[in-house]
This record gives sequence, structure tokens and C-alpha cells, in this order.
Amino acid sequence: MKELSERTFKLDLLRCSLNGILEVGFNIFAILIAIRFLDASQGFKSLLAAGSALGFFLMPWTSRLSAKLGRPVTHIAGFIMLICSFSLFSCAQVEGILPYTVCLLVAQISLSQMPGLMIHVYSSNYKASNRGRNISWNFIFASSIGMMFSYFFGDFLDQNGKHYNFLFWGMGLVAFSSSVTLFLIPSSGVKNTDSSSRFLVGLTYVFKDRLFGKMLAGWMLMGLGVIMTIPLRIEYVARDSGMGMTNKQIAVLFGISMLSGVLTSRIWGKLFDQMSFVPYRLALNFFLLFSIVIFFSSTTFSGLAIGAVMGGIATGGASIAWSLWVMKIAPDGRESDYMGAHVFMTGVRGAIAPFFGYFVLGLVGFKGVACCSSFLILISVFIFLSEMNSPRLRV
Repeated sequence: MKELSERTFKLDLLRCSLNGILEVGFNIFAILIAIRFLDASQGFKSLLAAGSALGFFLMPWTSRLSAKLGRPVTHIAGFIMLICSFSLFSCAQVEGILPYTVCLLVAQISLSQMPGLMIHVYSSNYKASNRGRNISWNFIFASSIGMMFSYFFGDFLDQNGKHYNFLFWGMGLVAFSSSVTLFLIPSSGVKNTDSSSRFLVGLTYVFKDRLFGKMLAGWMLMGLGVIMTIPLRIEYVARDSGMGMTNKQIAVLFGISMLSGVLTSRIWGKLFDQMSFVPYRLALNFFLLFSIVIFFSSTTFSGLAIGAVMGGIATGGASIAWSLWVMKIAPDGRESDYMGAHVFMTGVRGAIAPFFGYFVLGLVGFKGVACCSSFLILISVFIFLSEMNSPRLRV
């Protein structure tokens, strides 16, 4: 078990480091390029922001297919990352916002299948007492590598904006390398139990398991409030009517956010293993709440940086919580089913949130977006508080 765990940890660390580059490209620069160079409409920008979430809708199908094929789950994940690589290479050769958006959507949908597949690897190859700490190292490396490449990407766009397609050639090579790494990670196939053979079975637990359904409702509101602000943060700092920052300045700002997540993720990892889930989730919510209020209220770089730091601190813990929380309440052998439902619901809120965010922006502006987001996060706080004493959510 120790040898299996160590081999998985080293290879997964490499995979997550590579994926850190992809996530920076998708979350920041795909939208920034659409704003700066392709004159994208709000609809296209919303689609690009919702790309990963749209992929979460496919997670139940992916889990079911994995069970049917009976192949090692990392081999299936590796093949999906080859699709991601091909899509990015295609994006580097297209012109116009429509093919650009289609190629990036396919690539993001492919990458978003990884958490639902890797949960099986983590539950099989890691001891329960070490999962949070191991996953926190993944976040540290992914954020550190992503932070460095964020600066280079921003500098490249300032100097060679018309040749932005070279960024996607590089991302395609990174996705291909991630695919090779996945094929090397040891894993078994997803068990083809009665539950895994039924279509969308994981979603039934939203109604059968009251605690699970209630926690997902709180997570839905919190996620909607946070995700609606993600593309709008880029709009706020990039627009001439906003902060009018350069690409390099934007990269530095979001790099600061990543750095704060790196510096605190080990602490969050230990806390996840040692404390009850509800206090852990509430702490993350308050960091997110203050981050959004400060960011959209600021008119100086220092104010934006404070908001970015608080958001980065929250992200360091939220990534761990998102990846592993279902293991705290899922019955043995049902982790993939519960994770499939969790990922699917993440897709629902993630697909709605960018469109909702731009709608609110058109009505009440950036400060109104911050108020709306804060209100949704506060409602989720009360939902989580109602399950503070649940024995299933304790350590």
C-alpha cells in the first residue's frame, strides 16, 4: 500500500502541475483573449466561462462508461486528455470567435472529467488519514506552476498579442504530457456494481440521502454566488471603463491570488483531515465573501490585491473540500456515485452562473454583482450551519 501510494502521489503531482498551466489558460487567458482580440459578445464569453461546468454534466456518463469498459480508470482519463490536447491544437489554427469557442469548450469539457475519475484513484490508493494532505500538495504544485506561466502568458500577450495562437500550441503539448502521465498512474477499473450500471444513479442520492441533498443545496447557492463573479473579475480589471489594466498586470494580480492559495493550502489540507466539515466550509465561505466585496469595491491595485489574496486563501481550501468532501458522508463503495452527483450539480450552477453574472452586471453594475453574490453566499452559510452537529460530518 505504501509503495502504491507513493507512486500515485509522485505521478499525480506531475499531472496536477501540468494541469495548473491548463487551468490558468482556460480560466484567465481564454476569456481575456476573447475580450482583447476577438471582440466576443457576452454570450460567447459566458460560454467560455461555463466550459468546465458544462463538462460536469457528462460526468455520470463518463463514470458509467468507465464501469462498463472495466479498464483502469487512469487509462480512460488518459484517453480523454488526448481529446483535450487535440482540441487545443485545433484552437491554435482557427480564426473567429465561433470555432475558437467550440474548440475551447471541447478541451475544457475533457479536462473537467478528471476529478470524477480521479476520486476512484484517491479512494483506492490513499489512506483516509492522508488524502487531504496529499491533495493539498497537488494544489500547491498546480498553483505554483500556473502562477509562473500566468506571468509569461500575460507578458507574451502584451508583446505579441496577434500571435495568441502560440499559447494554445503550448497548452496542447501540456495536455498531451498530462495524458502520458495518467497512463502511468496505477489504478483498477471502476466496479461495475448495480449502482454504477444504472443511468445517472448518483443523482438519486440527492433525494434519498437528506443530508447529502441539503449540503448540495448549500453548495449550489455558494457556488452560484462565487462562480458568477469569475469572468466579471477579468472584465472589471480589463475594461477601459473598469481598471484598464495591461495583460501583465492582470497576470500579476491573479498570480498573487494563486500564491496566497499555495502558502495556505497545506494548512487547509491538515484542517480537512482533522476537523468537522461544516466549520471548515464556513471558514471558506467567509473568506470568499470578504474577497468579493473588497475586490469589486476597490479602485486601486493594492485593494484589488487584498481581495485577490483573500480569494486565493479560500481557493486553497475550497479545492481540497470540493475534491474530497463526499468521502466524509458517502457509504463505502458509493464514493463515485456521490461524486458523480456532486460534479453534476457543480455543472448545473457553473453553467448558469456566468450568464446570470452578466445579466446582473447589465442591471446593477459591478457593485450590484458583489451584493448579489454576497447574499447568495450568506444564505448558504445558514444552510451549512443547520447541519453543524451532524455526526456524519464530524471527523
